[in-house]
Amino acid sequence: MSHASVSLRALPRLRTRHLGQIGGLMRPGTHDSPLLELGERFVVTPPGFPTMLVTHDMDDVRDLFANHDDFSVGQVLSRFSSHDQMFGKQTLIFLDGDEHRRERRLFAPPFQSKALRSYEDLMVEVVRRELPSWPIGTPFEFLKAGYDLAIGVLLGVVFGDVAPARRDRLKQAVSLWFGEIESRGFLAVTLLTPLIGGYTVPYPPLRRRQSEVDAVIIEEIAARRAAPGEQNERKDVLSRYVGTELDQHDDAALARNMRGILLGAYETTAITLGWIAAMLAGHPQAMAEVDAAADAGDSARLDAYLDAVVAETMRLRPVSPFTGRRALRDTVINGVRIPKGAIVIVPILLIHESPRHYPDPMVFRPERFLEERPNGHTWLTFGAGPHRCLGAQFALAEARILFRTVLEQRRIQAAPGPIEPPRRYHTGLSPAQNARITLLPR
Repeated sequence: MSHASVSLRALPRLRTRHLGQIGGLMRPGTHDSPLLELGERFVVTPPGFPTMLVTHDMDDVRDLFANHDDFSVGQVLSRFSSHDQMFGKQTLIFLDGDEHRRERRLFAPPFQSKALRSYEDLMVEVVRRELPSWPIGTPFEFLKAGYDLAIGVLLGVVFGDVAPARRDRLKQAVSLWFGEIESRGFLAVTLLTPLIGGYTVPYPPLRRRQSEVDAVIIEEIAARRAAPGEQNERKDVLSRYVGTELDQHDDAALARNMRGILLGAYETTAITLGWIAAMLAGHPQAMAEVDAAADAGDSARLDAYLDAVVAETMRLRPVSPFTGRRALRDTVINGVRIPKGAIVIVPILLIHESPRHYPDPMVFRPERFLEERPNGHTWLTFGAGPHRCLGAQFALAEARILFRTVLEQRRIQAAPGPIEPPRRYHTGLSPAQNARITLLPR
């Protein structure tokens, strides 16, 4: 670790005319990027944007993620995206320091190991409900099936049993809300945000849809408060708050946080499921191992291999290929002076594709995670440190359980040729052809 304190001015700088090369760090094949000639860290100063340090020096990365008080995740999201309008700045991802620590302690229990085990039956039930509608022997877009699975699991896990009329209203409200988020109008607002200093233009249609979702959730919260005795047998996330020691928010804030859980997990889950299907279709050897375990009825072997498949897929196709922190005050990481307002960018995909961390890094090889779990310092799909994704354990378990249930009844046909690329115009890594696969009966 270097002990010499240096300023950003002393580091290599990317020239403005080469700014387009940054995109090469956000798509598979990062190690072909000419930016690597600048070294492990370099400075970017795009016109109209904060100064940015891009670093994959692992000592820098560790220092950054360990620093809970001098950097903000929320300010990066606010500057470059419309997340503050989608989630609300009062939610966990926008909080820093002591306030973030307090809220994280409150919202962590429903996503820890003991609670996760109680959700498995519901996840299995969702797959069994959706599976008969998927075609056999005909190519279809598994990403779309992934969205159906994701919302089915989330509504069940977050809210559990809801009175039928209210459940239907909630599903409808959530569907309309997601539709507004994906609309062209809100896409235009999102694309405009980073260009006008991080200000997100108000978008009334989205606000209306959010209010409709919150109104149904608040109604459900009120119903549960009116019948506290019925809460004891429930295992859903909402019931782990209402009337418990974790119940430290008013109903509007609790509803907003429940809505945030839905949004935070919906698209990321669906995209990950799509990539897992595409990876298995494109790698017959991996699919053969899955088939052998499923045909033998060896659930332990199947689960172990699927855990490795999920980890390897998330290494090669993390939904977000980068993360960042904004300095709340002048500070230092690993001997580099970071001025207040500067942003530190960590190119996650570049680290995941580094041969220093993973032998043959571009090869899909689940076996690398059979003997040891992903290293939290170099496998950064969920980030690291105090702001590591709260739902990481949930997401890993969910992907394994959903695919185990699918693959106990279906096989994925091998698909010759390269794995489909990510979408060209998408800030994350989403399958360009929506993960087209063909299922066969087992």
